Amino acid sequence: MLQTTGSKTAIAYGDQKISYNELHNSIAAASRSFTLNPGDHAVVCSENRPGWIVAYYSIWAKKGVPIPVDFMASVSEIAFILKDSSPSVVFCSEDKKSAIAEAVSLAEIDPVILIINDIENFQPAEPEVSNETLAGEEDTAVLIYTSGTTGSPKGVMLSFLNLITNIKAVSAYIPIYRPDSRVMVLLPLHHVFPLMGTMIIPLYLGGTIAISPSMASEDIMATLRNNAITIIIGVPRLYAAIRKGIMDKVNRSAVARLLYALAARISSQAFSRKIFKTVHSKLGGSVEFLVSGGAALDPEVGRDFQVLGFEVLEGYGMTEAAPMITFTQPGRVKIGSPGEVMRETKVRIADGEILASGPNIMKGYYNRPEETAEVLQENWLYTGDLGYFDKDGFLFITGRKKEIIILSNGKNVNPSELEVKLLESPLVKDCGVFFKDDMLQVVIVPEHSNPDTSGQTIDEAMIRNRVIEPFNNSVSPYKKIMRFYLTSEELPRTRLGKLQRFRLSDLAIDH
Repeated sequence: MLQTTGSKTAIAYGDQKISYNELHNSIAAASRSFTLNPGDHAVVCSENRPGWIVAYYSIWAKKGVPIPVDFMASVSEIAFILKDSSPSVVFCSEDKKSAIAEAVSLAEIDPVILIINDIENFQPAEPEVSNETLAGEEDTAVLIYTSGTTGSPKGVMLSFLNLITNIKAVSAYIPIYRPDSRVMVLLPLHHVFPLMGTMIIPLYLGGTIAISPSMASEDIMATLRNNAITIIIGVPRLYAAIRKGIMDKVNRSAVARLLYALAARISSQAFSRKIFKTVHSKLGGSVEFLVSGGAALDPEVGRDFQVLGFEVLEGYGMTEAAPMITFTQPGRVKIGSPGEVMRETKVRIADGEILASGPNIMKGYYNRPEETAEVLQENWLYTGDLGYFDKDGFLFITGRKKEIIILSNGKNVNPSELEVKLLESPLVKDCGVFFKDDMLQVVIVPEHSNPDTSGQTIDEAMIRNRVIEPFNNSVSPYKKIMRFYLTSEELPRTRLGKLQRFRLSDLAIDH
C-alpha cells in the first residue's frame, strides 16, 4: 500500500519535509520495535502528525490490523474500544500517555504501549527501505469504530479489497487523485473519510500529503499556501466557515457583488477563476478540488463556491463502504446531490432505503454476527439512509430511516425535512428536531449576527413570532413544532458534523 520510493516529499509538516525513502526507513525502524503476529490488533491514538502515519504503516508491515482511535475520545470511550478489540500494541502520543494508561487499566488488558514521539525522533544511519509484503485482499486491513450517532460504536472490518476498490474509483475511473496531487491532512485520521482521502489514497499513488499542525485558520492557510495544495478534503462546516469569510468580503464591496452576480450568470469556471484570482491565491493558488463528505453540504455553500470558480465534489458513503458509495464527477456537479454511483458498486432503493453492494462493502462488524446480519443481507448493505435517484442518476439523500419519527396517530415525520425548512429562516443558525412527551420539539441555535434584527436581541418571543408560528402555519398539522428551546451551545455532533439526535433532549431546558 506504500509503493513509491525516492527523494520525493511524502509528508510535509510545518517546515519538516519527509521523503518517501525516509518514510520507508522510519516504518522499517518502527516495525522492529514491537512484536505483532499476522492478524493481531494494534491501536493508534494521537493527534495528526508524521508519527501517526509511521505507526499505522508499521502495523501493516507486520501484517497486523490497525485500529485508529479518536485522540479526543474520553477515557471510557477509549477503554470500550480497547476491551472490545483486545490490541497487542497501543501507539499513542506523549500527550495521551496517561489517558491510555487509565483506559488500559479500565479495559483490563495488557498491551505494549509505544510513544509516537519516539518514532518521530528516529534518525536512520543508512537507507533501509522496507520491503512491504501485502496481505491477501480479503484479509482485514483496518478495524474502524463507528463514531456513534445512535449509541455505542461497532468495529467495522474493512478488507484490503474494500480499500483498493475506493482507490481505483477516484484515481483510475475518476481521475481526482494523481501521483502529482498534493493533499491537505486536516480532519482527524481516525475516521475513514480522511484516513482514505488524505493518507492512504495519495500515498498509495505517490502523491504528497501536508499535515496542518492544527485546525486554527492561520495553520490551515499556511499549509495551503506553503504546499500549493491541489485537493482539500473537508466537512461541510469547514467549507461553510471558509465561504462565510469570502462572502462577507464580497458583500462589503459593490464591485465584488456585481462581479459575483456576473459570474453566476455566465457560469464559467475559467471566467470565475480569473476574476476571483485573489480568492484562489489565498487558498494557495493550486486548489483543483474541494471534496466534501461526512454530512450533507448546504446547497448554498456549494453554489457559492461554484460561482467563485471552485470544483466542489460531494460524496456519499459510510464507514461500512470504505467509505464511498456515490461520488460527484468533475464537470458533472449537481448542487444538493452527492453524485452518481461509484464504479464497481451497485445501489438500489428499497422502501425508500438506500442499499449498496460491491467489493467496497465491509466484511462485517467485529465480534457482532447478529448486528452484521441485520445490515448485510444477501450481499446488500442496508445503509439506513433514505433517498432517491433523479432521472439523470444523481442520488439525493432525504434522511435517516432510524430517525423517522412515528407519531401516535401513525403518521411518519422526517426530522431532517423539518430542519431544512426551519434553517431557511435567517434567524436560525442551527437546529435539531426530536420527539419527546408525544410531541415534536426543536432546539434552536439563534443567528445573533443577523442584520435583519435591527439591533434587537433574538429571544424566545422573536423566535416564536418570526420562526415557529410561520413554520407551523406552512406545514401539515401533524408536523407542527409544539415546543422549542434556545441554546447558545453548539448542537451535539460527531467529529465529522453528523447530528447526534439522541442527545438533543439534554439541551431541552426551559428558561
